[in-house]
Amino acid sequence: MTKIPEETIEQVRSKTDIVDLIGEYVQLTKRGRNWFGLCPFHGESTPSFSVAEDKQLFHCFGCGASGNAITFVMDIENSPFTEAIAKLADRAGIELGYTFNESSKSGQSNEFQHMIEAHTLAANFYSHLLLNTVEGEKALHYLEQRGFSRDHIEKYGIGWSLDDREVLTQLLQRKKFDMKEMERAGLCIMKNDGTGYFDRFRGRIMFPLHDDNGNVVAFSGRILTNTKEEAKYLNSPETPIFEKSRLLYNFHHARLNVRKTGKVILFEGFMDTISAERAGVMNSVAVMGTSLSDTHLTKLKRIANQLIICCDGDNAGWEAAKRFALLSSEKGLDAQIALLPGKMDPDEYISTYGGEAFTDKILGNPHSYMSFIMAYYKRSKNLSHENDVLQYIHEVMEELARKVSPIERDLMIRQLSSETGVSKEALNEQLMKKVGTLAKQDKAKRQDEQEKQIVFKDTSRSPTGIERAERLLLSHLLSDGILFDRIRDENQGIFIHEEYTTIYVKLAGFYEQHKRPDFHRFAESLEDRELRKIVMEAAMLERDPEFAELEITDCIHHLEKHQILRRIDEMIHESKEAEKMNDYTRALELAREIIQLRKSLSAL
Repeated sequence: MTKIPEETIEQVRSKTDIVDLIGEYVQLTKRGRNWFGLCPFHGESTPSFSVAEDKQLFHCFGCGASGNAITFVMDIENSPFTEAIAKLADRAGIELGYTFNESSKSGQSNEFQHMIEAHTLAANFYSHLLLNTVEGEKALHYLEQRGFSRDHIEKYGIGWSLDDREVLTQLLQRKKFDMKEMERAGLCIMKNDGTGYFDRFRGRIMFPLHDDNGNVVAFSGRILTNTKEEAKYLNSPETPIFEKSRLLYNFHHARLNVRKTGKVILFEGFMDTISAERAGVMNSVAVMGTSLSDTHLTKLKRIANQLIICCDGDNAGWEAAKRFALLSSEKGLDAQIALLPGKMDPDEYISTYGGEAFTDKILGNPHSYMSFIMAYYKRSKNLSHENDVLQYIHEVMEELARKVSPIERDLMIRQLSSETGVSKEALNEQLMKKVGTLAKQDKAKRQDEQEKQIVFKDTSRSPTGIERAERLLLSHLLSDGILFDRIRDENQGIFIHEEYTTIYVKLAGFYEQHKRPDFHRFAESLEDRELRKIVMEAAMLERDPEFAELEITDCIHHLEKHQILRRIDEMIHESKEAEKMNDYTRALELAREIIQLRKSLSAL
């Protein structure tokens, strides 16, 4: 492996602003000296993730994740140190002079790296077939007629799969890929007789699907001409590297623009995202199909303050918009809904009225959640019929009683009165009854949850005295190489817990190599994320230099005392076992040792 010079590592670290870096992944808000956001390493609804601009460090008060810019990339993308340096060097415009293996840029386990490499090969192959072969001309012409430029085709990696059963399969075999693994990756299918494999995608325009880091992990293939025999779109099956509930189309491209604007556009399908970009919309993503998951919403909430949902104008699109809006509202996102006229989809609207009209009239004029809900319930009603009026009022009241502020309630009541002819007084009275009913239901639900909390107590705990002593001692050892040498010579095996002992051993090796303290560099050298977390937590502890020696002495005495007490407990157990075996000589020896150990406690 190529060794990166220490001065290059320091240059990368010094030229990377941790607030800007983490801001590409997390929506950060400044409070006091530090920046706060939702932790990207665990699910939470209240920000507990802090980024200290002056120290260039991050820390989560919820899960304990800590580190610097380099370890953040290592953790968030599950990549080794060299790949994190390469990524940050490229971001900072620093020329390394050499490249690293791509194996860890995926954020995926190395176990599935061959699947990602195979998808990259397939995507490049499909792109070549579309842009450079006679066989791809018909598909290329179709895309150009649909308004795709060469730049857009290349940016999204759009390609063409030949109407040939085994062309990709044969290419994968020539490149020595394991075909069982390729079947599991969704690129090929085993023949019924078990004699070989054939391509999953044939005769389709191929749209690569990328993970958050830009790696191709799946495909969606579209047929050129609609037939009853074949589905219009064929998607890769779920695989170890592709889960629909986790992947948002275009997230890797849109993330930076979303962070800059604080706003993200959510579409039903990936073609809407591509069409919207042709109209100048650079901050959109799409779900695969019509499913929106908690994972999707958590990902969006970390980088955006505002969500605009834009679905098709047909019945299915209205239903999808309602689901998306409801889920977003429950997740605490400020969701608005952009409505398309008639049964148009975004591509049709842009083709008909142009990109400027789409951005100004549709995306630029979204409905609030409640305004959308009223339009949703009203669209299927004939308000000249009494039953439809009553049903409409009932459905709107259900929503008004739950989700809106008093001011918005007043506005909606006025609108409802105008639409139905029912007086505002009568509507308000009905609303108050509904609010009272829901309040009783909510109270009963809270009582039930409180009872459950009594049964299932929180298992989280604060660090023990031993853990605090280990952490504080490690904090001193990370900043003082001379102290480390002294402790190593005088106190063998000073730490109690296995994790701290492992760090202690690795720190010895680090000082042998580097000769001077550097907790940043030491943490970056650790492959185990949990060990990095412990090191960074210790390094970030506040210490008083005037009382350093006293702190160190107290920590050592505390840990030595614990070790003696633990050894006494072990020897008492051994003594009892010896007595059971009638080995009274051994039991007497142990009793004498126990007495000596107890005497040594008083000397501490």
